[in-house]
Amino acid sequence: LLSEKIDISIVIVNYNVKDFLNGCLKSIEDASHNLSVETIVVDNNSVDGSVEYLRPLFPKVEFIALQDNLGFAKANNIGIEKSRGKYVLILNPDTLLRHDTLEVMHEYMENDTDCGIAGCKVLNPDGSFQVACRRGFPTPWAAFSKLFGLQALFPKSKLFSAYNQLYRSVDETYPIDAVIGAFMFCRRDILVEVGGFDTEFFMYGEDLDLCRQVSLRGKKVMYVHKTSIIHYKGESTKRSSINDVKHF
Repeated sequence: LLSEKIDISIVIVNYNVKDFLNGCLKSIEDASHNLSVETIVVDNNSVDGSVEYLRPLFPKVEFIALQDNLGFAKANNIGIEKSRGKYVLILNPDTLLRHDTLEVMHEYMENDTDCGIAGCKVLNPDGSFQVACRRGFPTPWAAFSKLFGLQALFPKSKLFSAYNQLYRSVDETYPIDAVIGAFMFCRRDILVEVGGFDTEFFMYGEDLDLCRQVSLRGKKVMYVHKTSIIHYKGESTKRSSINDVKHF
């Protein structure tokens, strides 16, 4: 089995969202088509019976049940270490892939060898665009513009809307500073080179940091508009006692 070539390893960190994860895993099955895909779910000590419930429904999925909630970065790194694919897709459990998502992203990465990480269009359940899926680094100015409402006032201004890149078309493909942690399509060798996620981050910020580390090594971070996913935002946080504002 080890000699089998795996195109994409999908690593999902789950915490108390078994129904969302159920939908997510079904969408992965529907999107796998002609690709060799392995799925690894790292469960952060959920109390909703996620692993017991889903393991029999998805016998091909590898479930790693942790005894503690190690946070997003550490749990993802455990999944990354287990993975064997040429590409690693870091995916949130509260997402749904489109039937063509894996094919489009795989083809893009095969053709653009300078790309280290790519993201796609991320949509809300109502079909509207999630602006967080293509970001500029939160420089002091970009963060100030977002926090103090300048970005909202001048969404088409490159000066004020750098954080969420609102001045750019959602229907073009181009380099960006960072993608959203809910969907990060990574070239495995570069992911290993940077050592995965920085575990100093428990949650939030580690996706920006990973994109920065990849950029510093001369690889591009790309927004690819040709496919999309649906993301039900913040579902794991709602089901936890973690103070998400503090971590943010």
